[in-house]
Amino acid sequence: MNCPECGAPDTLCQTRFDEFLVLEFTNAGYGVVHHLTVAAYMVQHSSKMTPEGWLFERNLLREFLIENKPPAYIRKQNKDVVDSGKRNFKIKSKTGLPVINKTTWQKTILDVRAENAEVYCEDITAWAMSVLEESEKISEV
Repeated sequence: MNCPECGAPDTLCQTRFDEFLVLEFTNAGYGVVHHLTVAAYMVQHSSKMTPEGWLFERNLLREFLIENKPPAYIRKQNKDVVDSGKRNFKIKSKTGLPVINKTTWQKTILDVRAENAEVYCEDITAWAMSVLEESEKISEV
């Protein structure tokens, strides 16, 4: 059975995501795209978020990829927005139900190669851009 949210075979998407997080936290060359890895994965797996959380993650992709804002700038910019004590919306879903009606994507995390940091960063960026482009066509959340 394929992932009902991204279309990847079985649950290989979650396995690959977990492997990539370890890789990114243990090797700085891979970790430079961590912000894209997380945002792209979450946008494709909307059941992990509320509608507001999904829109927030999609907007992060836009800020990173289109507006070229660096992660440090975004962290500073969104400090109060993401602070759970100050935030006026929930990010994490309590229902586990998808907030978008999309089950197949042109690229998934399974399209990312991890043979070296350069290839990995290129593939993560291409995957994230593909996710952003497709997700911006979704009007109902």
